[in-house]
Amino acid sequence: GWAGTFGSDEYSGFVRELALQEDIDLRLARVLDRPYRQITTSMPLHSERAFVTYSDPAPEDRYDYWRQIAETAPYRHLHLGGVMPPHLIIPILAAAQKRGATTSMDCQDVPELVTACDWKRLLEVVTIFMPNAREALMVTRRATIESALRLLMDWVEVAVIKDSANGAWISHDGEILHVPGIDAGPVIDTTGAGDCFNAGFLYAWVVEKQPLEVCGLFGNICGGLSVTGVGGATNAPTRSQLQSWLDRAESPAKLSPARLTAPLHDPSDKV
Repeated sequence: GWAGTFGSDEYSGFVRELALQEDIDLRLARVLDRPYRQITTSMPLHSERAFVTYSDPAPEDRYDYWRQIAETAPYRHLHLGGVMPPHLIIPILAAAQKRGATTSMDCQDVPELVTACDWKRLLEVVTIFMPNAREALMVTRRATIESALRLLMDWVEVAVIKDSANGAWISHDGEILHVPGIDAGPVIDTTGAGDCFNAGFLYAWVVEKQPLEVCGLFGNICGGLSVTGVGGATNAPTRSQLQSWLDRAESPAKLSPARLTAPLHDPSDKV
């Protein structure tokens, strides 16, 4: 389910209707008696893109609301789509952990990312950390993905680094896996690709209870297909479309991603 907050405005109603059309469970969502618009547009800028966002003030009780849900609602997994103030979000993650639920968290590429929080402390209450390659290097202050994963092994149970067309890197239990990306066609728009990867990975892990390498394949397919058109989730696959790509891939029994047995500490790395 989605513990979202909607406003009384037309845009909130539009987004809520889209969520319902996608069969997203909104029983944990709430509707405010005022506008609550969060609108972002993407504009071309010097062969890149710039994002401009308008947002109404967030409810003052936002984190209290989430914590109450974490403490009372029935769920198996809690996912956070980005970095939030640690002193407000750690109690929510800890509440989920206390109830036996697993947790996951994406990251955000912002200038203050390195100093945003005590990452080791925050990741103690996260089961799966899912940054992209640039974010992982920033958080760990490492120069390579492998060295970043080695450090993250000390901080979090599972680290998943999204490496664009190169696929995904996964660390768990002293081992590093590399699951290659897919060739879904020309890249049109990368907006939302990381979120689509997360959805595929977590669907495989939480719902289908697949091994991590297969979860990486699910994520790569969802993220790879999402970039073939304009928009965040516009080209995210349906379950049947995902299955058609899985049928083309090697069967899970034959899927053999590159594996590196990684020591927990690299003498050349300094925190």
